[in-house]
Amino acid sequence: MEENNHTPIIIGNCRPFRIIERETDNWNASLKEINENEYDYVKLNRMSTFIDIGIAPFSLGIGYDGSLVLPATKDFANKENSLEKFNQTLGILLLGGIYSESVQPDNISYGTLFFNGYIKIHGGSSGLIAGFHKSIRSKLVGTMDSIKLLEPKSISVSVLKSAYLKGKNIFDKIPNLSPNMLLDGTSHYVRNQWSESLIFLWTSIEQLVNQIWKSEVIDKEINGVIAGRKDFLKDFRSWTTSTRIEVLFQKEFIPIEVYELLNLARKTRNDFIHNGKQLSKEKVDNALIGLFNLISLIVTEYKSINELDETLNSIQKNQRGDLLPKKKSLEKDEVTHWLEIPAIPGDRHWGDKDYEIIEELVLKPMPKNE
Repeated sequence: MEENNHTPIIIGNCRPFRIIERETDNWNASLKEINENEYDYVKLNRMSTFIDIGIAPFSLGIGYDGSLVLPATKDFANKENSLEKFNQTLGILLLGGIYSESVQPDNISYGTLFFNGYIKIHGGSSGLIAGFHKSIRSKLVGTMDSIKLLEPKSISVSVLKSAYLKGKNIFDKIPNLSPNMLLDGTSHYVRNQWSESLIFLWTSIEQLVNQIWKSEVIDKEINGVIAGRKDFLKDFRSWTTSTRIEVLFQKEFIPIEVYELLNLARKTRNDFIHNGKQLSKEKVDNALIGLFNLISLIVTEYKSINELDETLNSIQKNQRGDLLPKKKSLEKDEVTHWLEIPAIPGDRHWGDKDYEIIEELVLKPMPKNE
């Protein structure tokens, strides 16, 4: 092939892992093919589609393995700019109905896009997610990770593009809200990073409250001209977020159930900022639900708070589980495949084989109280 047959690119990877399929695609790698590294690795290196995200004459590419691709132009050849554009796109897709978590800086790589539509990752990343994508593309994936290639979730290109357009239409109605801010808030939420999630979610709430305040209070025409009125209403010292929420509630732009959620979220945020009070899922839920209720109110012209319940539910369902599993055993029909893990000393399968014992590390029974 010719030497000048490629262009440099920036690649972003995030959770969850999904296959992005064109109409003619069908990923059906068998367990045997996966275990023997005989799956179609070439396909995992292929592009699936391009989306117009407003960077003409370029587009954002999406690989068959879900990788996000930007051209390594001056604008995107650093992690800060590419990260912003990757997460902006994912935030739009989130409101369009496709759940994703944010790309993290250590999961951004550089590579090559061949003119024939295939991607090669070179390096630049240290994150586990980027490492997983590089390993499955090169057939160097480990046993614990390779099982993800067995019947992975998939999304069609047509569904992906429809979701992007739907999300874009929603964000056109909420120009104050940053897609990146929203995505960071929900991504930290599902990872149980409560303090980070609260900060991003509350900031998003403030952005939307300010939008409603501007459109329904500041910009509303009234009889007569009052000098300095608009400047007064823009003053955050006089009209704090809590005051704006109260006025909007009294003017019936915010219903009582959302008003209660926003006040609980505000109190939680203030307690955390000023006193460092410990956060919990239940407390951050107020901010998450309140935020999505606000978005629904704006996009439905204050008619409904449930317009985005499906998206909200998808975020809550993806929230990481408890530290210890509630279920102690699985039924036979719940297990489709299993892998034997090597025994260690103490396991009942270890047998009578010799092993190293360090006396000072051996646990001893505590004496009973007299």
